Amino acid sequence: MILDTINNLNNKFIKFLKYFASFALIILGLLILFDVVMRAFINKPVIGVAEVISNSIVIIAFFQISYTISIDAMIKSEFLLKKANYNLSCLLEVFSSLLGIIFFGLIAYASFEPTINSWIRNEFEGHASFRFPTFPVKISIFICSIFAAFTYFLRMLIFILNIRENKPSQIRIK
Repeated sequence: MILDTINNLNNKFIKFLKYFASFALIILGLLILFDVVMRAFINKPVIGVAEVISNSIVIIAFFQISYTISIDAMIKSEFLLKKANYNLSCLLEVFSSLLGIIFFGLIAYASFEPTINSWIRNEFEGHASFRFPTFPVKISIFICSIFAAFTYFLRMLIFILNIRENKPSQIRIK
C-alpha cells in the first residue's frame, strides 16, 4: 500500500532529525562545559555561547516534534480513549490529529514570511562581538512544522482507515 511507503519514508526522515538533534544536544553540552571551564580557570568566557545555545535549543526542539508525534507521545487525556469503544477512540484520535494539522499548519504559515525576510535581509541576533544568523532557526521552525503537520496527517489517515476496517491499528508510526 502506498500509505505504508509514505509512512516508512516519513519515519526515516523523522529518525534522522531525531538523531541529528541528539547529536546537536551533545555538542551544546560540550560547548557549555567548555565555557564553564574557561570561566572558572582562566576567567575568559567563550564569546557567543549564550546566543548559540538559545537559538540551538529552538532548533533541537522543533527537530524532535515530529518524532514525538510519531511515537504517540504528545500530551493527551487517555482516560476518554480507554473508556470509549474502539471506533469512538479512533474518531477522537482523528479529531486530535486534525487539531495538530491546524496548529502546526498555522505555525508554518506564520513563520513563512519571517523566514524569507531573514534570508533576504540577512538578519542576525546578538551583540557586536558575536552575531548569530536567525535564518537557521526560522527555517527549522518552518520546515519542522510542515513535517509535524504531515505526520499528524498520516496519523489521521491511519485512524480513518482503522475506523473503516474496524480493526486495531496495524500501521504504527514509529
